Order: sequence, then structure tokens, then C-alpha cells
Amino acid sequence: MLPISVAFVFCLMLSSSMESFNITFLPESAVVILVGLGLGAIFMCHFGEAGFGTGAVIPVIGPPAVKFAFLPIIIFESGWTLRWKDFASQLGYILVFAILGSVISMLVVGELILLTSDYHSIHHRRTAFAYGSLIAATDPVATLATYASLKVEPVLNVMVFGESMINDAVAIVIFEILNSDKIFGDPCNPVSQKDISLAVTAGIFQKLAYSIGLGVAAAMVLILGLRFASLKHSQLMEILYIMASAYVIYAVAEKLHSSGIITTLFGSMLMGIYAKPHLSDEGNLLATFFVKGMATLADTFTFLIVGVGAVAVCGERASWKFSLWVMLFCIIGRIAAVLPCGGIVNATKTAIGRHNKAPPADWFLLSWKHLFMMWHAGLRGAIALVLCWELGDWVDETEGPGSKEILITSTLVVICVFLLAFGGTTQCMLRCLNIRMGEDMPENYLTGNTMLSCARNCGHAIDRRLLWPCLVGGPNSKDATLEELTRSAVHEILQETTVAHRSQAFFRRSSSTLRSTICADELEIGDSELSTSTDEDAR
Repeated sequence: MLPISVAFVFCLMLSSSMESFNITFLPESAVVILVGLGLGAIFMCHFGEAGFGTGAVIPVIGPPAVKFAFLPIIIFESGWTLRWKDFASQLGYILVFAILGSVISMLVVGELILLTSDYHSIHHRRTAFAYGSLIAATDPVATLATYASLKVEPVLNVMVFGESMINDAVAIVIFEILNSDKIFGDPCNPVSQKDISLAVTAGIFQKLAYSIGLGVAAAMVLILGLRFASLKHSQLMEILYIMASAYVIYAVAEKLHSSGIITTLFGSMLMGIYAKPHLSDEGNLLATFFVKGMATLADTFTFLIVGVGAVAVCGERASWKFSLWVMLFCIIGRIAAVLPCGGIVNATKTAIGRHNKAPPADWFLLSWKHLFMMWHAGLRGAIALVLCWELGDWVDETEGPGSKEILITSTLVVICVFLLAFGGTTQCMLRCLNIRMGEDMPENYLTGNTMLSCARNCGHAIDRRLLWPCLVGGPNSKDATLEELTRSAVHEILQETTVAHRSQAFFRRSSSTLRSTICADELEIGDSELSTSTDEDAR
């Protein structure tokens, strides 16, 4: 317990120091992984290789901790604070990258593994495509953190975020089919490629539709509970209710065999819209701070597990050799996925823009700079590692003993190298490509002409006539962002609690707004005091 606590505090100190000295070439998540490597070395010395290696502690503790303790609050925070109007307007285009892009990436990586099988230890088609499906799940945590701090233009931010969230679910669906012994368990009755393709296609769309519907239903029940419980008298109860909702939604999804990621994302989005009017202004602000803080805590522990796991894996030459091949295949697969998906999205946006008779500037097309940054954001993360840990024993039976260990090592190497190579160069690439940054855009900036007017009108009608009256009650007059809801109470809360510096560190995305509001208040106070003293001198 003591080494873990010390490692976490050390991570916070290093992150704060990096921010103070404006160190951008090294992502904070990479620093956490480095600390995890040191923590893993301590555990290795204490427990020994036999008690701490790949076959012991980490694969047993890591996946449940990430899936059931850390992932729910991380996903919930993303949906709770999301620019939901921009996300909804781009959802169709996000699905193109998340579904079609993930499938293309999996196929390219799998085929390249088979084509180069003479140079590494993976030779069978099932293993190649199972590994290709899990490594297709992108997790650009460092990239999105840079986007948020630099206020990158919404179309790029929303596309990268949305793709990374939904393609995790797509990767999990494909992986579960390829990893299932129920489908591939009988060697006397081999499964045809057609049956696999049909199972994958049906599984993806069924899982997505089922997960979205379940997330919306669970969120509606929780919102109604919040509405009739009326917790505005206690900010503590409001915070705990929102916090517990993240785990309730995720647990319901797992119990009903849905995608916990998609269910929690859409459930938290709905709660971010319709639950906030049932919170007091102070509870709204504090609940968001608390959710952000817990998500930061979960992110930190997730990357600590990645670093500790890197120490526990095998360091044989075959593992590092295959890792180099996998990194090359991931880069090629990402290019093969981004380019055609970008063409489909731009063609669709152009057709819709012309249909709406909108100027080309309002089509929000993805330029080659946007597509390059989307390729650049193809980092891998904890989802790929957890899925790799969940590979069945059939891998060693098919490819030979130690093959699963090679795949785990390769995944860890890809995560760490991509985090340093791509995550650490995000800011540099944004500036080199002259991507627009540093502007505060309205939450509905992208909703104008990227959707068909009938779809937009239908969404407004459902919100105005069904969701808002049922979940909130009364007219839809409270359609505002978090800052608009709490701006009048922010300064008073910060003065009473005397933690202005902590709240600004917690709420980096809106720290400039808070500082400008506080400075404006102080300036008005100073001006009034100066005018009073001048009047007294004159008298």
C-alpha cells in the first residue's frame, strides 16, 4: 500500500512541476508510466519474478481494476462534461471512423502479420486477426489532454474523442467473437469466413444499438430519481448521487451483456443535459469538480498499472522483434483507415451542405491537416492491454508456449512508444500545421449545416416535447452550459472555500474563464475603493 500511495503522490508532484515549467514534449501519462516502471521494479525485487511475473499478479488484478474500478468514472466524466451538441451533430461521421475505420485497421494489421509470419512467431489467422482487433482500439488520452489545454478547434477535438470512445466498443465486439471458444472451439467443424463476417457485422450493430438504448434508459431512471428525491438541500448528497450513477450505469451494462463503454458514455451525456437542472448551482459545480478529480485519479492508476505490467512481462528477443513489426503495422493500418473514412465523411458533408444551401465554410470538412492529426492521434491504451490479457489459452496451444506473453509484451511496447512518439509531439504538430487553437467556441458551433434539417428538427422536437417535460418539467429555458449555470455563484464559492488555486488546477478547461471573472470582480472592487478615497480627499 505504501509504495502505491507514494508513487501516486510523486505522479501528482511531477505533473504539477511539468505544468509549471511548461514541459510539453513529455505527456503526463508517459511520466506516470515511468513511475509505474519504478514501482514495478520495487515489486519485482520484493516478490520475485515467480510471484510477480506475467502468470501471477498483474493479469489477475489489472483487468478487473481497470474495467470495473477505473473505466466507469473515466467514461462518465467524458460524457458528463462533453460538448454534447457538437458531438451529436458529428455522431454519424464519428461512426464511420469508429466502425469502418476499426474494421479496416484490424484487417490490415491481421493480413500484414500473416504476410510477415516468416519473421516472427505468429502464423495462424485466428491469432493474427484477434490481435489485430484488440490493437485497433485507439486511446489518445495524451492527445485529447493537449487538445483541451490548447482549445483546439471543435471539429478535430470531437472527431478524435468520439472515434476513440466508440471504436473501443467495436474492437471489443470483434475481439470477443474471435476469442470465443464457443465459435472456434471444435476443430472438426471449422467456422467459415462468411460466418465470421456475418457474426462480426451483426454483433457490432446489435451491440451499438442495444448499448445506446440501455444507456439512455438507465440515465432516464436515474434522472427521474434525482428529480423526485430533490437533493438540492445537500451538496454532498448531490455529489455522491452523480458519482454513484457512473457505476450504476456501467454495472447494468455489464450485467445485461452490453458495452459498458457505450452505455456509460450515452448515459452520462443524457445526465449531463437533463440531470444538471435538478442540482443546485453549487452542487452542479462541485459535482463536476469531483467527477473530474476522480477521473484523473482513475487515469493515473490505469497508467501506473501499464507501467507496472511492463516490468512483469517477458523481455525475450522475440517479443521486442514482434513489437517492431506491430508498430509498423499499426501505423500502416491507421493510414489505411483514416484516408477512405475521411473521403466518405467529406463527401457526405458536402452533399448535406449543398442540400441545406449552406456556404462551404459551414460544412466543416476534414482537411488533410485534420486527417493527418487524426492519424497522429492513433495512440493505444489500457483497453488494448486488458483485451490482450484476456486472450484465451488457445493462443499458446495454437502458436506454441509463450506466444501470449509475446503479444502482451508487444502491446505494452506499442502503448509506451506511441505515447512518447505521438503524444509528446501533439503540440508541435498542431503548431506546424497551423491548426486553429486558443478560441472559445459555443457548444453548438458544429450543429448548423452538418446535419440534415429533418434530423435536426426531429431532435429538437423530441427534446422539447418529450425528454425535457418528462425528465425536467416545465419549458426548456435552462439550455446552458456549466459555466452559464454557475457563473453567478463561482466567485462566492471560491471565496468561501478559499481554494481558488485548487479549483483552477482541477478545471483547466475553463480556468481562463474563471480567472477573468474573478479578476473583473476584483477590478470593480478596486475601482470602487479608489473612487471612494478620491471623494473623501476632495471633501
